[in-house]
Amino acid sequence: MKIISLGVLGDLPVMLPDLATQQAIAGTMAQLDEHERLLRDQLELTRRIRHGALDGGIIPTP
Repeated sequence: MKIISLGVLGDLPVMLPDLATQQAIAGTMAQLDEHERLLRDQLELTRRIRHGALDGGIIPTP
């Protein structure tokens, strides 16, 4: 098995996007995180409503 030492790995150049691009990426990731949170909240509410309907209960408020 071939290995790469930390010394060799540390000497490899790493290309990074400019700061504006990094900030744009971070903003997009934050929007995706918020969208995911909203979808999870919606899924949880849907599950609660379904559970209430199957149990013959009333529809819960969020």
